Amino acid sequence: MNKESDNDWFEIESNEDGTVWTGKCWIVHNLVKWEFDLRFEIPAAYPHSPMELELPELDGKTVKMYRGGKICLDIHFAPLWAKHKPKLGIAHALAEGLGPWLAAEVPELS
Repeated sequence: MNKESDNDWFEIESNEDGTVWTGKCWIVHNLVKWEFDLRFEIPAAYPHSPMELELPELDGKTVKMYRGGKICLDIHFAPLWAKHKPKLGIAHALAEGLGPWLAAEVPELS
């Protein structure tokens, strides 16, 4: 539905076994489109632990980022995941983790 209404903000695809996902994500801030490479792996403990989302090109550029471009989702997203596991999946991680992170951090980059 988002793609049809031109509200999409990410494109992802997986490797053959579905363990590694790559793609792009973007956000528009002040009429400027910010686009980033996105990567994540499905952890061995999935669905009991969420995936760690990476934006490699932003490594070290914000305070809410660590270890090679992985975004910090611990404080806000981890409790949500723990409360609702195993019902949550990749779309939830992107919508409830990556989306708010982009909205909060991209304005700090400009």
